[in-house]
Amino acid sequence: MRLGAAYMDLKKWEKAEQVFQAALVNAPNTANALFALGEIYLQQKQLNEAEKILRRGLKIDNHAWRAHFTLGRVYLAMENNQRAAKQIAISLQLNPNFPDAHLLAGNLLLGAGKREDAQIEFEEYLRLAPKGEYAAQARQAVAKLKTENRKL
Repeated sequence: MRLGAAYMDLKKWEKAEQVFQAALVNAPNTANALFALGEIYLQQKQLNEAEKILRRGLKIDNHAWRAHFTLGRVYLAMENNQRAAKQIAISLQLNPNFPDAHLLAGNLLLGAGKREDAQIEFEEYLRLAPKGEYAAQARQAVAKLKTENRKL
């Protein structure tokens, strides 16, 4: 698992995939290996494979909040926002302190025209990750939403 994770950190997707596939030969019900493969397939834009392997892993461990988040990202890449939102909501139920899920929820809500709810999610992202990778964009979104709300 560590070797596969190291390859993932280096973005060597094919090598990481080989390591996790080999791990699954010996232990086919290793949920974390399945979840890692789901991320790898997502990165390689193999969306159907990513969905299939993540669903397989979630049958083993349905409380894996990060796997639900990854599956939500897969559905987002498939342009299925309804399914993406459902997975992100599950991820947040399981771990309400995961900033990236709040950010993605905010973007999905914004796309659905639910500006006030989106603002709440962006603000929660900022509360949890004030110096996060997307903090500047989240602050801009909150400021814009507040300005728009004042005009209404």
